[in-house]
Amino acid sequence: MNTNDLKSREAGADTIPVSFKVIGTGSGAADIIEKVESFGYDCVGCVVAESPADCIPADEDKMAIIVARDNEDVANEIAKNYHDADVLTIGLVYGADFSCYDSVATDARREDFPEIIKSLLQPIVTQGYICYDFNDLCTILHNSRFFKTLTTAGKSVEDAVVNMQKNMENVVVQNMESLSAHLYFNRERQPAITMNDMSHLSNMLSELPKSVNAIWSVNTDDTLPDDMIRFTTILSGKGL
Repeated sequence: MNTNDLKSREAGADTIPVSFKVIGTGSGAADIIEKVESFGYDCVGCVVAESPADCIPADEDKMAIIVARDNEDVANEIAKNYHDADVLTIGLVYGADFSCYDSVATDARREDFPEIIKSLLQPIVTQGYICYDFNDLCTILHNSRFFKTLTTAGKSVEDAVVNMQKNMENVVVQNMESLSAHLYFNRERQPAITMNDMSHLSNMLSELPKSVNAIWSVNTDDTLPDDMIRFTTILSGKGL
């Protein structure tokens, strides 16, 4: 199993990459964009577009997440503009033209779109103890064709990991090329997470095929109950 070098982000040294866009088009996109805006992430711009002219790639753009459940032609044209500009281009689009995207969500329900977007953005725009940055996300999603996100929770790291393993029982791991795993906890949590707790995550990752590139992070989220651990994974692969 390949893992990236662990990187600790020093207090006050937060260098979030410049610009991420979430672009919705077609009917029903406005409420999804409104929900994403409510997350309050800095460096994330949210746009509802009626045509490709409404959102032109800028030099500072690093990632564009395109959201549509209809009006796919417009969504695909917007995506192509960003993809051609070497922006990491992610699709939550029914009827996606895969040549216009680095990766497209598979098995994604419209009502889950905001939480899927949150799973992609949160680890790169919030403070982490074991940090995960935009380059790590690129490693997972660049030219991966398909991705999916899974989220579980538990009263402990062990519970959250066991629940994730159950969720992954329907995933054909041989078709998976990359996985990133993200643990979230409230900073007021007692008792604090220890390295022994992290062994449950380490054991889970060690059971993956050696061909899977695995990256992980540990993050705080003070919106969580102080007795709860949330665990999200991003899985990707051309055969996923």
